[in-house]
Amino acid sequence: MAVFVIGVLLLLAVFCLAYLQLVASGALAESAAARSMGDTILMVASKGLFLFLLGFIASAVANKGIALYQAALVTRDDD
Repeated sequence: MAVFVIGVLLLLAVFCLAYLQLVASGALAESAAARSMGDTILMVASKGLFLFLLGFIASAVANKGIALYQAALVTRDDD
């Protein structure tokens, strides 16, 4: 269960980081930024790719936690 909880916490951290990075980049701001549109898109895409990778790893950890928990519940009948 601990591995699953760690995976879920990592997923929450990834979503919080994604939101904070988008706010910091100005992509979610209503006012026009000093950067060009191409620079903003490139920056958001690179941060998005990195955060996607972190989210994928966090979900893999959560999935492994679920698999370990399910494996622990299986009882073996040795006749």
